[in-house]
Amino acid sequence: MKLLTSVALSAVFVFSSASAFADIPDFSKTSAAKSSYDFSNNQPAKGNQLQQVSTRHDFSKTVAASDKYLFSINEPAVAEKGVNPSTQHDFSTTTAMKRI
Repeated sequence: MKLLTSVALSAVFVFSSASAFADIPDFSKTSAAKSSYDFSNNQPAKGNQLQQVSTRHDFSKTVAASDKYLFSINEPAVAEKGVNPSTQHDFSTTTAMKRI
């Protein structure tokens, strides 16, 4: 048990101190940090290089997006029959009401 504890503590120490010893990049040494750097010589960005995060689905890629798709062949939705939950409570059935 002592060995397991010491190994776990050693691992925590190594992984937590690794970030402390990491080199912080010094951007002042780059060529763009010089006052003589001409930013107009940079290549322009082509399009959006970052993929946009979205929760929306692109329905233009689905089979139903085609104008040849026949919606009439879809199966009709089945309505589920059940008891709708209610937030109201019938207090007349409680034991406190029966005692009165």
